[in-house]
Amino acid sequence: MVLLHFRFQDELMRIPLAGIVAILSRNLPGVASEKSVYDFVLRWADLQYPNLEQRREILSSSLLPMVPLARSMTNVILIDQPSCIINFSLKREHCSGSFPSGSMRSPPFYRAGHGFFLSAHRRMGPSNFFFLIIQKLEDKGLVGGTLDYEIEVKTTPSLEFTTLWRRTTTTGCRQGFGCRVPWPEVIPDDSPFFIDDKLHIRVHVK
Repeated sequence: MVLLHFRFQDELMRIPLAGIVAILSRNLPGVASEKSVYDFVLRWADLQYPNLEQRREILSSSLLPMVPLARSMTNVILIDQPSCIINFSLKREHCSGSFPSGSMRSPPFYRAGHGFFLSAHRRMGPSNFFFLIIQKLEDKGLVGGTLDYEIEVKTTPSLEFTTLWRRTTTTGCRQGFGCRVPWPEVIPDDSPFFIDDKLHIRVHVK
């Protein structure tokens, strides 16, 4: 698959939207990982659509629905000024099938000129945890500031959202930020975190 050959990157970045859609419509034989396709799509959109609103529309409506990795999380973006509330749902089968070796990434979301995505993964070892991490997309030349964020999950039996993590950081931070939950508490059949076999996550970014 040509997407994985760096010598073709410049040529691929110049392909118009219709061409990228045609490429993604194939079965993509030879792709080393879904993550490589996901990352390529984000880079292409960032180059072709410098306007954030336009880029978000193209990604959410035309491109990311065709990328298996992005489909593993279903996002609905609801923005209420001056807060940004992002809702995700994560299927139990994806958690069971992707971990412990893999990770899942949400489609990107944007706030105050910065792009972010939510990453879910499991870290094994003496500390066996499930991580929900907000990470930044690569950006350049943006003014730094303070970022307040909160991660919530819907739990049983109340079916209400419960805060897992609430912190303040800066937009200049290059590392991810988020929370962790012991894996044995997340995945069992009687887990309070899965409702109809879905983990419902809500992220507030301000």
